[in-house]
Amino acid sequence: MKKIIIPVLVASLCLLSCQNNDEMLDSPPNNPIMAESQNASKSVLFPATGIANEQYATTGPYQVTTTAMVGKCENIGGIITDVLKSINVLDNSFKCTNNFPYGNNGLPINMSVYYPENIQNLSKLPVVNFVGGFTSNDGNYYDMAKLWASHGFVVIVSSNFVNVTPAMHVFAAIHAAKLNKDSQSPLYGKIDLSKMIVSGHSAGGGASFWAASFPESALHLIDPELKVVGSLPIQPSPLALGVTVKAPTFILTSALDYIVPAFVPQVWYGPQTQHIPVWSATATTGTHFSPTMEVPKNEFAGITVAWLKYKGYNDSEAKAYFEGSNYKLKQDKQFIQAPFLYQVKRNGVAANLQ
Repeated sequence: MKKIIIPVLVASLCLLSCQNNDEMLDSPPNNPIMAESQNASKSVLFPATGIANEQYATTGPYQVTTTAMVGKCENIGGIITDVLKSINVLDNSFKCTNNFPYGNNGLPINMSVYYPENIQNLSKLPVVNFVGGFTSNDGNYYDMAKLWASHGFVVIVSSNFVNVTPAMHVFAAIHAAKLNKDSQSPLYGKIDLSKMIVSGHSAGGGASFWAASFPESALHLIDPELKVVGSLPIQPSPLALGVTVKAPTFILTSALDYIVPAFVPQVWYGPQTQHIPVWSATATTGTHFSPTMEVPKNEFAGITVAWLKYKGYNDSEAKAYFEGSNYKLKQDKQFIQAPFLYQVKRNGVAANLQ
């Protein structure tokens, strides 16, 4: 039974494959799923730490309303996630919406919106356009999306099960523009389309490089106000190019990630993005599934809020993590600081920002 289930998990959740079932018995470096199992066990022993998590990994000033209907993962996807939970690859807090293959809705495509409950009393808010990983479900990122929205953002999380192209980023941008113009929508006139941050995890992280590459002329076909002001790829797959990216970018990776090892996006995207401001950081205890965990266990929670506030609001406290000679990201113990391939970095363009 084990030899049947585990290869399915690898094929379904990791964009990886085995030559034969016996490979699942290999040592961790040759066996990404079992390596993730061991690393997840290590990671949950150490709650998210560091100055960004201390400052921002708590619920913001706003209660959150969402269209997401999340619960236990069901159907065949639920069986797979239960197995992954049993070997500690996934946390028990892992959530799903009712979309294929995690529920009874036959369509794998879904889109959920999160926003402050009192948005009618607020000025226009920046929007985060987030797409999950290969075979993910938009409910998997419920806790992180809710955290972001509580700090004053409209957050759109979308998925089409594959997520390797920017298609869902485009559909989410169209949806944001539609909600902003719909007088029957609670978000009518409340989305600042000129402050869109594209983001994603794993496959969706790779797709965010494409989404951050669209020229303004193309974005204006969706809405004349639409502008991408930042990109936040989290553990991005190397299935995109960085040479065409037009927005400041913050690349996040994990030292304990055996599915998209930290060196892959840094080595692949780093040399291609010297023309724009780029930062990169590697979480010391993060695994590939950290973004799906509860906020106290999500090593990226605090620093992602800082980045969103920096690009969405030009917030001075958040900016201190990325700009200046003593920028706080360089001091945050959640991320590798010692001279090494994975150390916190920013390129010359980012270092010259004032």
